[in-house]
Amino acid sequence: MRSPSATLFVLIVLALLVSPVPAAAQSVRGLLVGASSDEPVPGAIVSLEDVTGGTVAQVVTGVEGRFVVRAPRPGTYQMRVRRIGFHPWSTQVVLAPGENLIRTVPLSDFPVALPEIRVAGTSKCGERARGDTLSSALWTQAGTALEISRSTVESRAYRFETIREEQDIARVGATAPAMRAHEVSISGWPVQAPPAAVLLSTGFVENIEDLQVGPTWYGPDAEFLLSSPFFEGHCFRAIPPDGHVPPEWVGLAFEPAARDARVDIRGTIWLDRESAQLRQLNFEYTRVPKWARGTEATGELRFAPLPDGGWIVQQWRLRVPVPRVDLGTRQASLQGYRESSGWVTAVLASNGALLKRYE
Repeated sequence: MRSPSATLFVLIVLALLVSPVPAAAQSVRGLLVGASSDEPVPGAIVSLEDVTGGTVAQVVTGVEGRFVVRAPRPGTYQMRVRRIGFHPWSTQVVLAPGENLIRTVPLSDFPVALPEIRVAGTSKCGERARGDTLSSALWTQAGTALEISRSTVESRAYRFETIREEQDIARVGATAPAMRAHEVSISGWPVQAPPAAVLLSTGFVENIEDLQVGPTWYGPDAEFLLSSPFFEGHCFRAIPPDGHVPPEWVGLAFEPAARDARVDIRGTIWLDRESAQLRQLNFEYTRVPKWARGTEATGELRFAPLPDGGWIVQQWRLRVPVPRVDLGTRQASLQGYRESSGWVTAVLASNGALLKRYE
């Protein structure tokens, strides 16, 4: 008669014999270098795309320019490399089961030159904007920086020392002192938002009719700005500097394509014309409640690179109106504004080493 331990041993062996053995993963690993300098290229996005054009794997190269992208299954993929200020590079790779390709990829050292814009372009919506050469070029550069920003946050490899301020600003009379907080966190995107599908369904303001508690205002995060609903639901056009930004910048303006009751946003993505680097995003809310019409409901995000190729929102500001309700008439009017702002003062590696300090 078998002992219980012997029976258990037999069951374990049988389970191992009948359990499917997972297939070895297939990948492309390697190094990005400058074609003429032979120096590593940090802060580049390396991705694998399937036959439908969908991204199945994606990484951002670190300071040494190295990458590993793992494919979910064997097959033929398009390997793409995008980096700020340069044209994308791509090649086809075929991965056999369990195969690990090793590649050293030389990339062009000649940067993209964004043209000077003197007159605003024609607005084109959704997929039509992809056919506009200038708008598409601006979005390629801005989208690359936004992708790196998202990856910087999601990697959880950084610690951000930040200062945050909250202030209630009265329409008339005394303004409350700003409340300031110093913190260290792993979050690097200060404006929070629900999923893109929710935003496009309900709008950028939650509880918009609740004048007792007050509405909740959302801003655009990287996930929304990179989503298909954002691109398909807005119109785009290239614009020159508007006098409020440096003259060497170039803008990609966007506005809602649909005309309905949802609160949406319109604004401008600003890039440096010489380096093609993403500098700033300004936006304002559209179709606000009647009591808030003609008031200031705006936001601003300022971007900055990290030495190892990361990209972050370094400064931000959000100003939204606050309602006041007449208890007798139940009518709402503007009481004042609530302003949330902040800035990153330092970026630390996961081991505590200082990567960048901002003045």
